[in-house]
Amino acid sequence: MPQTSPAEIKVPSLHQMGIVVNNVEKVAQNYWNILGIGPWTILIMRPPHSYGRTYHGKPAYFEWKVGLCQVGSLELELMETLEGPTFYSDFLAECGEGLNHLQYLVDSVDIIDKHVEIMTKKGFPSLMGGRFGSNGGFNHLDTMSALKTSWEPVTMADKFSGPSFKYPANEAEVSPAKIKVKAITQIAIAVKSLEETMENYWNIFGIGPWDVVECAPPTLHDITYYDKPGNYTFRVGLTMAGPVQIELIQPVSGDNIYSDFICEHGQGLHHFQFLVDDIDETTRIMNEEGFPTIQSGGFCDGAFAYYDTVGPLKTILEAFKENKIMPPMNRYP
Repeated sequence: MPQTSPAEIKVPSLHQMGIVVNNVEKVAQNYWNILGIGPWTILIMRPPHSYGRTYHGKPAYFEWKVGLCQVGSLELELMETLEGPTFYSDFLAECGEGLNHLQYLVDSVDIIDKHVEIMTKKGFPSLMGGRFGSNGGFNHLDTMSALKTSWEPVTMADKFSGPSFKYPANEAEVSPAKIKVKAITQIAIAVKSLEETMENYWNIFGIGPWDVVECAPPTLHDITYYDKPGNYTFRVGLTMAGPVQIELIQPVSGDNIYSDFICEHGQGLHHFQFLVDDIDETTRIMNEEGFPTIQSGGFCDGAFAYYDTVGPLKTILEAFKENKIMPPMNRYP
């Protein structure tokens, strides 16, 4: 009989992934030019259109800018602090620009408040929150210790009349990108303990069950690390959060980009994935565009390649050619 999660809050679907940046317009332009991701809606969040703001649970004044773009089933958000103390500026000071949070939707600000109350009692207090528009609201929860990233419950406003504009401004403009990403299919989190993190997601947000794969030969083959033959192994936990897959990655042995990330940044959001039909052609184009391959390989009869896009896009990208042959899997719980 399938087990039932004991979580008081059950997150049925991943809605958004957020990236902290220094310059929203510049990064939006890079996504448009490199991957064809756009157009972007850019909003200025300040009074009176943003109100009821809190920082670590206390009233605070801050202004920020966001860039929003739908990429398949997942919304991508860019956040830039304009004034005052924010969770985003704290992240920027500690980690630099990069993947910052995951978001789920709720039906009202009352539910947000209830979730904050529940999570605070569990030891995951509010980092930053507020209201926007006619009836919208948000709250970033400090779930980093257990879930290796902040999670944000949000209810969307029926109306937002604050300052906003589009990028590109001309709706008829066509992206010059040679590779056009239509959907983000997976977000990945680098972790030290797969079992501990899967258990936390299951118990805190009801996310799971998880398929666990031991990524070692022969499942893993023809691997490279910075253009040299690789010798790494790792383990992954996979689950669907709505139409988007969440992947937890635990490095096991050898030199690999997951261990590099944990060593440099700590555990956390590592990359996002898009699907391709021809990984060799995708890699050729990405390399020619100035984005070298930092890790690659075969996975059963599929393939993967990671590209160094951290500079312009503030995260690593993974191109993945789906495999038809499935590897051996265990299940948690």
